[in-house]
Amino acid sequence: MNKFKFMMWDWDGGEYEVIPKEDLIEALYYAWNYECSVYTRDERELIFSPMDDNEFNSDLLKEYGLSLINGEKLRNFQDIKTEEIFNPPWES
Repeated sequence: MNKFKFMMWDWDGGEYEVIPKEDLIEALYYAWNYECSVYTRDERELIFSPMDDNEFNSDLLKEYGLSLINGEKLRNFQDIKTEEIFNPPWES
């Protein structure tokens, strides 16, 4: 069984690619950096679409306990319960 649970749609290649990250936040930012939508690997269910707005993405991410918010400079993921904001790795 593969440890990677998420895939992204590669617009240029016209195919799904496994995201080489185990952590959901890391997988989301990895795909977002390439402007790719994120899907579950098993069901290929859409869970993030970088071209859509915060409300649409927050609805998709709700079951994972996340929302998408406007940050100081960019949009960021936020934990719904703790309100912790996750910045992209390149801003750490």
